[in-house]
This record gives sequence, C-alpha cells and structure tokens, in this order.
Amino acid sequence: MPNTQPTTVPEAPGPTDPRVFDYMRGYVISSIFASLEQIRVLADLADFGLRPEDVGKNNFLADAALRYLAQRGAVRPEGELYRLTDFGRRLYEARGYLVWLWGGYGEALHRFGDLLAGPSRFGVDVDRDVRWVAVGTALMGQKDLVPQVMEVIREIEFERVADIGCGNAHFLIALCRAVGRAGLGVDISPDACAEASREVARAGLTDRIEIVQADARDPGTVRGLEQVQLVVTFFFLHEVLEHGYGVLVDYLGQLRRRLPAGARMLTAEVCPPQCDQDTHELGSPEYTLTQAFMNQTLLSEDGWRRAFTEAGFEVERIVRPDLPETRIYLARKPA
Repeated sequence: MPNTQPTTVPEAPGPTDPRVFDYMRGYVISSIFASLEQIRVLADLADFGLRPEDVGKNNFLADAALRYLAQRGAVRPEGELYRLTDFGRRLYEARGYLVWLWGGYGEALHRFGDLLAGPSRFGVDVDRDVRWVAVGTALMGQKDLVPQVMEVIREIEFERVADIGCGNAHFLIALCRAVGRAGLGVDISPDACAEASREVARAGLTDRIEIVQADARDPGTVRGLEQVQLVVTFFFLHEVLEHGYGVLVDYLGQLRRRLPAGARMLTAEVCPPQCDQDTHELGSPEYTLTQAFMNQTLLSEDGWRRAFTEAGFEVERIVRPDLPETRIYLARKPA
C-alpha cells in the first residue's frame, strides 16, 4: 500500500546574523582607506576628489575600489570624480585608527594562525609596521589627544621640554611653537631622528630644538635631562612595563633622579578593558590584543598611579581625553 503521509520538507536555514556583514564591510572599508593613506592620495580624495587614474597604475582595481566605497556610502560620484560623503568625511577624520590597526598590525593579524600555532614568531618572522603604528597614533592624537594635552601643558611652568619617542618631532615642534619654549627630542630610530631633524630645520627651530638618538628605555643614555623641567611621552611606558612592573618602577625612579626638583612628567596610556565578557569599550580590547603580540600588558588608572607613587613622583592630575579608554597622567618630582 503506498505511503500517503505528506513528505516533510526540511526547514530552510535561518538568515545569517547581519553583524557578520558589518564586520566584512568594516574590514574592507578600513583596508581601502588605510591603503589610500599609505599611497598618499587619501588627502586628495578629501580635498579635491579622485578619479581612478589618480590612484595608481591599476585603473581597473582603482575603479572597483571607488565604486565599492560609493556602494557603501563613503563616496559619491560627481561626473568623473568621486568625493567623500558626510560618512566618508567622518571616516577620514578618524583615519588614524584605521591606519594604526590595518597598516601597523595588518600583517600580524593576517598571520595570526601561524603566531598561535608556533611556526612563526613575532618580531622574527612576523612584525608590526612601526612606521604606520607611529603615523596612525599621530593622526589619532591630533584630534582626540593633543588638544587636552595642550590644555594641561599651558598650566605648567617650564623652560625646556623633552619628548621621549618623538618620532618625526611634529608634536614637539607644535608644542615649542605654542608655548615659546626649547625642546629635546629623543628617539631610538635613526630614520626617525633624521626625519625629525629635517622637520625642525624646515620649521626654523634648530636654535631651540635638539634631536638626540638614544634608547630611552635606559635614561642614562639620554643626555640633557638635568636641564629639562617637563618630560612628555605617549604610549611608550607600557613597552617598559613589558619587562615587568618592577622594571617600570625602577625606570621611572631613574628618570626622576635625572630630572631637577619640581620637574614634571606627562604621559598618556590606554587602560585595559574593565570586564572580560561583552565589553563595551570602544578600542581597548583591540589595543590590548595588539600589545599581546609583544607580550605587553596594560595597567589600569590605579596601577599607573601606584607605579608613579612608588617611583617617588606625586601624581597631580589624571585627565580623560577624547581618545577612547586613554588617560593622561601628570606627575611631579617633589621639590
């Protein structure tokens, strides 16, 4: 007798979680924006607009990239040109975050599996791109950190400032111009020091700013600290912390002993996420993960206060800038 039971049709699978496509979109847009910054045409897109032939030699790929950005609402076509939309303009203003992550750590994230499994070692087989980490950090800081830093600095009396990890010295130049003081720029990279010296000369400040190549992780190698009343260093001290909390406290103590009485130290560092599950922080989980490539950990606000205090400094102020989960610490050597 034939089976008269109705045939059961398998239930169609449910829709894919739309957040997956948000992540895909964010990855591709970040890659294109950071790449346009790296080949130095993103500013042209922001100022004048771009045609595919303005981007490079691969016009077919350039056309596809600009059409993709238009499809995602970041640019709009105007005749032969593509111009930023309001959404694209906001991305441009925040491009430092994209350049820092994609440009600085893109290769390490691409090789993440190799780093986890062990065939590759960070710093040997795979590394971050220090230049784009620095460029991205500087771009982030221009909008979301420097204004608050300058507010703090304008309330401090000093004659000479040292910028540890000065990079191309753009911040040091701007600072010395703004407050009319002399400066000392310190960086471990010969290329960074050469670029900084050129920028100082271009700014006409060779009589007020000195650039010194030295490994600032050893304060004894940095000459001239005894004549400095203010030390600034951004996102550098956690690299000292990499070697242990005791090493950090000892480093800060060495620095304090080199400085004159009453001198101040101003630094900025990112705090770690405040919770382990479904954290609400905007950027600290990603920042914390990238620092894990170097076996580096981050200190909380209370941790930094304790470290400065144990090193003999007095913590005068802690400021929360617009840079997500970042703190500005102002500490003073007792008179």
